[in-house]
Parts: sequence; C-alpha cells; structure tokens
Amino acid sequence: MLLTRRYWQPLIALCMLVSLSTVQANEILDIDDAWVAEAPPVAPVMGGYMKIANETDKPVSITSASCPDFEKVEIHEMSMSGGMMKMREIEKLDVPAHGKVELQPGGYHLMLIKPKQAFKKGDTLTVTLHTADGQSQAVKMEVKERKSSDAHQHHH
Repeated sequence: MLLTRRYWQPLIALCMLVSLSTVQANEILDIDDAWVAEAPPVAPVMGGYMKIANETDKPVSITSASCPDFEKVEIHEMSMSGGMMKMREIEKLDVPAHGKVELQPGGYHLMLIKPKQAFKKGDTLTVTLHTADGQSQAVKMEVKERKSSDAHQHHH
C-alpha cells in the first residue's frame, strides 16, 4: 500500500509525539531500595527511605513529595545539635550531578503524615518526588518491618 503525502504528515507527527512522551516519561533520578517503615495502625506518621542517584550533568533539587495515601509528605533531616538529636523539615533535597543521596533512619527521610488507611508489611505505596524544574517521578515504596538497629523513631 502506498501512502500519500496526506497520510504521511499525521503519521510523522504521531511518531514524534510518541517519542517525545517517551523522553518525558524517563526517570530523572535512579531510585533504589525505596521503603517505608511499618508503624502501628494508629500511628500519625510513617518514615520513607531510599537511595537516590543522579546520573545527569546537572544537580537535581527535590522540592516536595506527595502520596495520595497520606494527607501530606514532607522532606526531613535529622541532625545533632547541642548533644541532642533534632528533626526539621527542609525546603529541598539537593542531589549533586553524578552524585548520590541516601534517605535513611537517623538522616534525611520522607515524613509521611496522616495516613488515610493502615499499612502493613508487604504493602506498596507510590510516592511522587517533585523537582525544582517542574518534573516529577513516581517511586514505588514497599512497607517493611523496621530493623531494631534503626535508631530513628517517629514520636511527635
């Protein structure tokens, strides 16, 4: 079958659109070992952790996170101050070009606030990371049992 010019242009436009959407769907960051610490069913917060790698030539700033299963998600940092462990919300989490940042108990982490349902070990949630340049990336996170060696407990 011979395609006339009338059919070629829309076909080419469609192919370009499909390839463009594929590029936009690419992951901004490489995420590994994404998990949420299991908490009692009545717990008002849960902690989220992951390893984040940026393989690009530019730093990436994660400015917020969201999850439909929680009222809100904040980015927090634990640090020592005057001999006391303190936790505070941070405005952004910078992942350097060709660098890595780890969200882990006792350090940077996601604070998942006011769950809309109870979660148990083995459940999966999807958290979306939002960057300063307006991109977003969905991350599947498995609910796992907290290891007793994890010093960071969420008491608010």
